[in-house]
Amino acid sequence: MPSDWDYFMDNFFGDPYMMWHDGIDPTAAARLTGEERAKAEDMLIESLKEGSHYAARGLGEMKSQKAIPILKEILSKSQRHLKIETAAALNQIENTTKYVKYITEILTSNAHWSTKIVAAMRLKRYKTQEAIDALFQGMLDHDYLVRNHSAESLLHIHGFPASISEYKEIFKLIIHDFDDSSKETIAKSLKVYREAVRQLKELMGVT
Repeated sequence: MPSDWDYFMDNFFGDPYMMWHDGIDPTAAARLTGEERAKAEDMLIESLKEGSHYAARGLGEMKSQKAIPILKEILSKSQRHLKIETAAALNQIENTTKYVKYITEILTSNAHWSTKIVAAMRLKRYKTQEAIDALFQGMLDHDYLVRNHSAESLLHIHGFPASISEYKEIFKLIIHDFDDSSKETIAKSLKVYREAVRQLKELMGVT
């Protein structure tokens, strides 16, 4: 069994492909104590400066006060995945939701679907109207995975089992292929997704 230090190194400074493919345990740094924890914090801050969104997650879990200035600096100029994780880290460290807007802006933008999926997944942490509104808008996205993750985050926020495929009628609407071949087919697809939103709201008892 690896030591806590080795586990930290594997998660944040391991094989980049495996980190992307399998994901990381963002709590690995927070497990450390004493000199190892201080060293890990400094390493993650340097990694963050180089643009690592993994580092932002680790610093958030550590609740690193030392990282706040650089996180705020990076938030003001970063994009996509790094902006999402930086905003989430600041929310976590400062125990606030005031940075949620940076995540909702990405979900409701024309960003790449892979980035919007991350935004939808992170928003499940926040039971705020701002997050909920953005997730309902995410259910109208032209990409199926964005719709799927938006719906599952809404289920999580409202205390329901967060697997949209369990709600077969709603799931059937969400997986409807987006057809952008004409204005008419686009309108038809959006009508289907709006019905999914209506049914999910009815299920969760929200307006």
